[in-house]
Amino acid sequence: MEGQEPERQLFLAVSQAIYIKHFQKPIFQLAVQRNKINLLVYEPSQEVILQWITH
Repeated sequence: MEGQEPERQLFLAVSQAIYIKHFQKPIFQLAVQRNKINLLVYEPSQEVILQWITH
């Protein structure tokens, strides 16, 4: 996708439960920061986006 549309930003979508359970651990935070992974945190039952986290 980067080759076809390099101006687009990719986001990894994770539910709020997964974000709280895993992505707030230091090892996950380090991996996300080092690899500049953009995250989109959503609530599946309400179908709403809660956070856009960019690096």
